[in-house]
Amino acid sequence: MKGRILLVDDDELLLGFMDEHLSMSGYETTPFSSPVDAKNFLSDEGSENIDLVITDVKMNEMTGDELHNYISDNHPHIGVILMTGFGNVSHAVNAMQKGAFDYITKPFNAKEIALRVKLFFSRKEEMVSNSAKDSPRLNGNSLPKNGLGSNSSKAQTAYTDETFVGNDPAVAGLLKILPSIAANNAPIFIQGDSGTGKEVFARQVHKLSNRSDKPYVKINCANLPVELVESTLFGHVKGSFTGAITDRTGAFDEARGGTLLLDEITEIDINVQAKLLRVLQEREFYRVGSQKTIQADVRIIATSNRNIAQAINDGKFREDLYFRLNVFPITIPPLRERKSDIPRLVNHFINIYCEQYQFDKKEVSAELMDHFMEHEWRGNVRELENVIHRGVILSHDSNKINKEHIDNEIFSNVDFELANELLTDIPLMSIEDMELQLIKKTMEHTRGNQKKAAKILGITDRTIRNKLKQLQL
Repeated sequence: MKGRILLVDDDELLLGFMDEHLSMSGYETTPFSSPVDAKNFLSDEGSENIDLVITDVKMNEMTGDELHNYISDNHPHIGVILMTGFGNVSHAVNAMQKGAFDYITKPFNAKEIALRVKLFFSRKEEMVSNSAKDSPRLNGNSLPKNGLGSNSSKAQTAYTDETFVGNDPAVAGLLKILPSIAANNAPIFIQGDSGTGKEVFARQVHKLSNRSDKPYVKINCANLPVELVESTLFGHVKGSFTGAITDRTGAFDEARGGTLLLDEITEIDINVQAKLLRVLQEREFYRVGSQKTIQADVRIIATSNRNIAQAINDGKFREDLYFRLNVFPITIPPLRERKSDIPRLVNHFINIYCEQYQFDKKEVSAELMDHFMEHEWRGNVRELENVIHRGVILSHDSNKINKEHIDNEIFSNVDFELANELLTDIPLMSIEDMELQLIKKTMEHTRGNQKKAAKILGITDRTIRNKLKQLQL
């Protein structure tokens, strides 16, 4: 049995559909066509047997919002997914701000609802693994969000190590000044490509600071819609916007006394950046809809993978905010510029995942290590970690990870970093010329392997052969 779900919808046809498909997927389901009966069930000690409630919003006896409020106030360990046929942005914002784990708009298919449910239980399992010390509430307020955006989170995945690893001179220099940086409350701006370890370095700063026993809150700015950013950062008061039926605290409240990581800060809306600048200058903020000032006792760490000068020139990021944050400018070098760290990182991740899966110690073959040293690592340390994770699993009982354990044609070779490069490097041109340029660059990336290039581009081998003939002409 994967989990226990309470289903609430006065549309008995849809209720039966969800009951049947989720039961077939291995969940223990309890359906109610009456929200009042569902509430009574929960109040009569039934809540101890429920992990998740999936409820319609628009019902005659009681709305899904009212049922959600009751669950949040009385049974905070239960997660909630709201569903409605009348979806709109303002209601979605309201639902997420009230702590709903997810929000789904009708009509939906069996695969979609099963995916949302699976995500809830996987996130809940991660939180249980990480929260034995803090015992946070396992409702939408503490689980990372799906759908509209991700809220603050103090937990990482169960086996993620928080040590910044490396011997390269550039990394050694960062580690040398780390204690001095951590020992004060000045803002830090960490720049670097995606996957280089910016967040790991930020966590290391928090762990070594005098705020280490206080909250560490992360906000992924890239995943927050404009409508959610200000409320997520500063909170809001009842009635401040449509659907704001209760007061809510924001990230600055949650991180009080501790550290607030603003991940990918350059993605924040330019108007909200002005308010963030005021917080840094005045050390105080307002909740949305309130004129009452609140003292901001947090240390700010910001990260970005953008070219900051370009973002400022394009009007995407405020120059005054950049200089306010840039007390300690840190740049994490990409893995291709610190390849001497690869052997140490390989052993580091092998130890983590062997411990996770309770395997005996493993090592990589000489051939595979040579391959690692020659690889471009467009995804940086994150890509290396994923490859090692795969190798540890597929090497099974062997104490050695070989090249065939990590390089297998059965795995999809979608290269998102390559796609980003292709789209940003190509100048304006005709569609036909752009096609040829894409194929040319992809063939360079795959070192002439037509089959792999076709797979990355999502076209057939025959199509790529024909296009290559055009290139030759």
